[in-house]
Amino acid sequence: MTTPMAAPVRPHPSTRHSTGLLLRVMLPFAGFFLLFAAWAVATPYDGTPDEMRHIQHAYGVASGDIAPAPAKEGKFPGAYHEVPKSLIRSNCFAHHPDQDASCVRGPGGDDTLVRVLTPAGRYNPAYYLTVGWPLVLSPNMAGVLLARLVSAALVAALFAWATSVALTLRHRLAFGGILVAVTPITAHLAGAVNPNAIEIAAGAAMVVGLIAVLLEPDGAGRRRSAWWLTGVGGAVLLTVRSGGPAWFAVIAAVLLVGLSLPAYRALLRSRRFWILSGALAATGIASVGWTLWKKTAEITPNGVGSRHLSLVGAMKIEIFDRWNSYIQELVGVLGWLDTPLPMLINLAWYFSVGTLVLLALALGGNAARWRVAGLGALGMLVPSVIEAINVNEYAFIGQGRYFLPLLVGVPILAAYTVAESGLVDPLRKLIRLFVVLLVPAHLGALAYTMVRFQKGLPPRRGVISFNVLGGEWHPALGSVTPILLAIVAGAILIASHWRLTAPDRVLPAGPAAEPVGLRPDLQPAERELVDVVTAPRAREERTN
Repeated sequence: MTTPMAAPVRPHPSTRHSTGLLLRVMLPFAGFFLLFAAWAVATPYDGTPDEMRHIQHAYGVASGDIAPAPAKEGKFPGAYHEVPKSLIRSNCFAHHPDQDASCVRGPGGDDTLVRVLTPAGRYNPAYYLTVGWPLVLSPNMAGVLLARLVSAALVAALFAWATSVALTLRHRLAFGGILVAVTPITAHLAGAVNPNAIEIAAGAAMVVGLIAVLLEPDGAGRRRSAWWLTGVGGAVLLTVRSGGPAWFAVIAAVLLVGLSLPAYRALLRSRRFWILSGALAATGIASVGWTLWKKTAEITPNGVGSRHLSLVGAMKIEIFDRWNSYIQELVGVLGWLDTPLPMLINLAWYFSVGTLVLLALALGGNAARWRVAGLGALGMLVPSVIEAINVNEYAFIGQGRYFLPLLVGVPILAAYTVAESGLVDPLRKLIRLFVVLLVPAHLGALAYTMVRFQKGLPPRRGVISFNVLGGEWHPALGSVTPILLAIVAGAILIASHWRLTAPDRVLPAGPAAEPVGLRPDLQPAERELVDVVTAPRAREERTN
């Protein structure tokens, strides 16, 4: 007598959806957040560029002084806030890499309000209102750590959301470009009170959102999360810093290149396109209005005196001299530009980004190649041109981190282009190689910077000790805590990327491009956009 074979047990749809949500959203968020949190608890007060100035503005905004009047002390522009004495500290280790952080007294101890000129005091208050409330509740290191963690959560949420949307694309292996885009300087800034990190994350979010909306067959109809991601990423990019509108315009222009004429017409007929455009236009106008009203772009004059550089002359210096420093700073010259990371760590990112970009330029179609090359070229040229125009008044003040809101999209676009070319299996293996290369590099960058703060770096060519448990200074939560957080973050990022690059992995709940006949919810213009992208592919399949 034979026993009937049992029917295979299929997971319940809700289980598949929960698994997909965990892989696509929760694990990426946890990985990025814990990595940024490690930097937040490892860094001394004012251990990143201008953090104390941003903290003072955050305290002032969160305590109700949202729009302080522009002011100056001598040639130093800013705005006045009343802040506790406990948040005002002199910094004796900035620009002195051999000096550890023990020479600075941490915040706390005196809540007496004093009036101070804050150079960041003219910045748009949106970011500062979001992260500043812990400082009002507790103007000491506990409040600073909580404010840093709120900022880290915002940055991690944008990167995780971008990852989630990237995983719904036809070429979902593009998500691997996001990890490559997150360099140590971004993680360092994400663990601080500084709007630069969320500006970088917003650039990545906008690129992923526009890929889904503009380059995917059903982008104009179905993927609401992509439209929301584009809108939120674009709004944040437009708002947090005065250069945001320029970065927004470059990203939008690059992603719009190469669409067919019917695709442009279909996009213009899309109701969602006009809603998104209207909301972003209003946000941009408000942002530019704030910049003009508060003179946010005004910085301390530090010109070259009697020397006058032409635009061409200044650009020559930018390209042939300063770009070398910028490229190093894109990965990590940490602290107050006084802690250059070991070259091996830099090489991990040079290799990863370079591999993706070269493959995209070699294998992509004409439009795709121009997008990758265009975003990379404009990402370097546009900030340099802005600097060259103002160099005679402000001197050369650019840093590599200022370029990242544009350049963060290059490895993402490159990964999408490589996946689109059909190299799916090699790209899976490359992503796994990147993750086992870059995650340890992140841990090495954190450990190296912790040693710099705890012991100071040795003289040139000296031998550095990587004992992060020693030294004259230790983080408020101890030296073990950031290392443990980083290890857990690394394990999560490796495990999630390994799972998501499995050859037989099919993500549940990921919307796929469907035939137009199965999509009654599409508007006529949106159907046309689907037809434009899918019809050539369908004809090719019929002829093969």
